Amino acid sequence: MRIRTARYIIKEGIVNTYRNILMSLASIMIVIATLAVFGFFLLIALNLELNIDVLKDQPQLEVFCNIELDDNQVQQVEEAVKNNSKVAKYEKVTKAQAFEKMKSRFGEKSIILDGFDESILPVSFIINLKDPSQSAEAVEEFGNISGVHEVSFHQKTIDMIAKVTYWMRFISGFMIIILLVISVFIISNTIKITVFARRKEINIMKFIGATDWFIRWPFVVEGVIIGILGALISFIISGVGYNALEVRLNKDLFSLSLSLFKMLTISNVWAQLLLYYSLIGVVVGAVGSFLSIRRYLRV
Repeated sequence: MRIRTARYIIKEGIVNTYRNILMSLASIMIVIATLAVFGFFLLIALNLELNIDVLKDQPQLEVFCNIELDDNQVQQVEEAVKNNSKVAKYEKVTKAQAFEKMKSRFGEKSIILDGFDESILPVSFIINLKDPSQSAEAVEEFGNISGVHEVSFHQKTIDMIAKVTYWMRFISGFMIIILLVISVFIISNTIKITVFARRKEINIMKFIGATDWFIRWPFVVEGVIIGILGALISFIISGVGYNALEVRLNKDLFSLSLSLFKMLTISNVWAQLLLYYSLIGVVVGAVGSFLSIRRYLRV
């Protein structure tokens, strides 16, 4: 393609966008809405997957002893844990260590623990298994040890988050398909107005030998401009909104000592978000333009 031809096509695409400014704005708004919904579900899915990975990296089990156990009884529980064939390694958390962890979690609010000491907390054992798939069996075995009060098991949480992630993807996929169809329809109608106004000019161009793609390209450019503008605006809105939410929630989660759960920062997701938004915007705009002009090229 010659440079002069490319300049003509781009210029005509920009002019066409401004000729029907109201319809172009309507198309841009629907692209923004579509991508905002897509971004919402995408960010939720990414954060859920992050927390699944975080949970998987945590020790599979934590065994809590009864608070009233004496040192000899705790030693018996430790021997049972140590001699279990499913255990790869374990760490003993004494009452004093547990109390210090609690104080550090409360931070400035640790004053509420004044008057209490480590006796209010149980001794526990943080356990890594040789085979995580044996978690359910290990929970039952440790739960049957005399002196064990509770066994904390992360797998149920992991399974729940995995299910939520699956359904979020399914729902988001369904909604995005509907919104993409609406976007293509509106962009197509927007460009049809321009095409209809120039139908005689298009017929003349066809009769003097202009190729279909020479006629089609300015309208494709118009659709792509609409798609890119919608994508950029949606990206800015989504990015600013997500960043504000992430800062607030991560701060709240930290203050609640929920260190296992966290959100991705905007710096972790902005490139992926921009790439998806741009691709979807360009494809939707180009497809809408392509569909709108087909009938007028049949001369």
